[in-house]
Amino acid sequence: MQLDSDPPSQKRSGEPASADEARGHKGSAREGQSASAGQAARAEARGAEQKAGQEAPQEAAEATAPFALMGYFTTPKDIYHACEALRDAGYSRFDAHTPFPVHGLEKAMGLKPSRLPWFVLCGGITGCVSGILLAWYTQAFDYPLIISGKPSFSYQAFVPVIFELTVLFSALTCFFGLFAISRLPAFFHPTMAHPSFPRATDDAFFVSVEASDPKFDRAETRHLLQRLGAQGITEVSS
Repeated sequence: MQLDSDPPSQKRSGEPASADEARGHKGSAREGQSASAGQAARAEARGAEQKAGQEAPQEAAEATAPFALMGYFTTPKDIYHACEALRDAGYSRFDAHTPFPVHGLEKAMGLKPSRLPWFVLCGGITGCVSGILLAWYTQAFDYPLIISGKPSFSYQAFVPVIFELTVLFSALTCFFGLFAISRLPAFFHPTMAHPSFPRATDDAFFVSVEASDPKFDRAETRHLLQRLGAQGITEVSS
């Protein structure tokens, strides 16, 4: 007797019984892919947050990095000896701010001679040569005139012009050269942030040791200024 074939409810192993089950498997796969993508996105976001958290303190530290350590003295003698001590200790990037010129302070600081005189010399030579060329060109080359049988280019007559141009070029070179060397105009400087700095035009003699100095160390530099008798030692930031 022939047996009936297997009923439709029986399936082969690994084959879905209907289209609904196939769609269910596809949906589950899509959900798994979406979940994996979501986890990857969250991991990436956490990594970005951690990186930002690490960079923020560095940026804050850079923003608050000191420009210099400042202190002040009450007599010219004290600021003079303080500059000598800083120079002998190996500091090279420091400055003094005084209400009036202190004689010999530039030597106490170990400053090199200014380059400004050389600029002025070059400007004076340029003015002198310009005056000679001007007199020669106008009187001997471009429009020569014979007056009373005298030579067209008689330098004695042009000494005042040559002298005036020499002085003019020297003065202008000195004026603009001083501005260039001193980096003027400067409407703000970090040393102005010191709470007592207005006294630099009255009765206090300030010294500032820049943080860019190779010898600069917050603790050691502060200790040195304290030993020298500096008052109001404060860090100023740029």
